[in-house]
Amino acid sequence: MPNYNHASFLKERMDTILAQDFHDFELIILDDASTDDSLSILREYENHPQVKTLLVNQSNSANTFVQWQKGLEQAEGEYIWIAESDDVADKHFLSRMVAQLQNDDSVLAFCRSKWIDEKGKDLKRSYDRLWHRNFQMDGYEFVRRYLLGYCTICNASAVVFKREVLANVDISQVTKFTASGDRLFWISIALQGQISYVANPLNSFRQHTNKVSGSAEYQGLNIVQDHEIYRLISPRFELTSHEKYAICGYHWKAILRTTVSDDGKLKAIEAWKAEPEFGRLAYLVYLLHRAKEKC
Repeated sequence: MPNYNHASFLKERMDTILAQDFHDFELIILDDASTDDSLSILREYENHPQVKTLLVNQSNSANTFVQWQKGLEQAEGEYIWIAESDDVADKHFLSRMVAQLQNDDSVLAFCRSKWIDEKGKDLKRSYDRLWHRNFQMDGYEFVRRYLLGYCTICNASAVVFKREVLANVDISQVTKFTASGDRLFWISIALQGQISYVANPLNSFRQHTNKVSGSAEYQGLNIVQDHEIYRLISPRFELTSHEKYAICGYHWKAILRTTVSDDGKLKAIEAWKAEPEFGRLAYLVYLLHRAKEKC
């Protein structure tokens, strides 16, 4: 559980981790030099029998994925859950995810997430038809359809994966993408086997003003890094013209969001205009693609 300045959410988070009906786990807590009351709260749990260690940085790393790497190096279990410190888990989350991973071909399992606000109130969201049913899918196909151009695994807290796959993941490369490293991380894992999805909303993804991703979006950094990852990974796939247009259209839409600053928009456009499909036509193709997915 990596944490930075989430004191107001920590007790609920810790309690929902320790209340899991799957009990065979070790908890590694990392604090990235929080400046709020986080550390005093975490100290209350330090001696819990399922807490393996509490690692506290003396200075802030300024990189979420460096913290991920630090925790992964400590992990000894068969499966790994990166439980972000501002989210909430249903008590059945771990047992359901582990059951999915007991299929030898599955390397990563994730569930549908509810989105909640700072006070834990549900935020209304619409979901394409795919996400209303359980499924298992070849990882290559899942990356092509749902990770290469998009980041449908938008919250690490909804994911459990097999630790053995880390042998084939270049964590040092992931840490270079300070805003979009999670996308590259999930892609690197998914390409190693099957992906399992559980449609039950067993994870709550909290939205609030102190999210690292909010700052990255405002600067357009995540959109720029999404393009770098697209250029890095797309040569492995024989994408159709339609797929390329849909991916570029999605990012055209992302750039137009009011949550992206004018300077961020310019940086993002500069990155994505390298793709010949990028532009208004791509956005229309993307809208048609979304309409088909919803049917």
